[in-house]
Amino acid sequence: MKENAVPDSDGLLEAVNRDVAQLINHLRCSNAPEEALSEATRHIRQAMEALAPWLQEGEGWSTISIASQMSGLSWRDDDITSVMPYSPVSGKRNAIALPVKLWKVADNEVRGEAVFSSTYAGPPNAVHGGIIAAVFDEILAMANVISGNAGFTGTLTIKYHDKTPLNTPIELRGINVRQDGRKQLSRGEMRVNGKVTATAEGLFICAADSER
Repeated sequence: MKENAVPDSDGLLEAVNRDVAQLINHLRCSNAPEEALSEATRHIRQAMEALAPWLQEGEGWSTISIASQMSGLSWRDDDITSVMPYSPVSGKRNAIALPVKLWKVADNEVRGEAVFSSTYAGPPNAVHGGIIAAVFDEILAMANVISGNAGFTGTLTIKYHDKTPLNTPIELRGINVRQDGRKQLSRGEMRVNGKVTATAEGLFICAADSER
């Protein structure tokens, strides 16, 4: 195996999570009869029974680890969320994660893309506002990370300029604007075909021991 390669078991875990995410979409969008739902329920319960003996308990749950077990994945500028495989926003090992990919373009700026299915609908044919807020939280946090100062979200302000459509490529951008001691100010935007649909500004606070 090549150095830093993802083990086969991790690749299988990511594939299973993709299938579960697709299952969620099928359930959300289907108008299946009772017999089809009963059949699906039987298979789902079998899957849960197969996984139940392997559930883990303990402290240390985070976007990076389960029960303090580190992922061992290396940093990638072309896929910066790969270091947070369990993130509920962008993690490849979390079935509820959003279809978001982010990459580094500068020492303080990230870009990304997303296409949201009907699973994430809010207003008619548009992405739910809470989903948009979650995506911005991830984008701005990663802009802080690449600038060298990760922090916790203090405030996050979202402006919705227009509906963000479903099933349409969305351009994402986040930039670390200013650092003031432990405070990090970041801004972001979403665009569809060049038109801004939402913007965000976040104030993040670094841990006390990270102050330079």
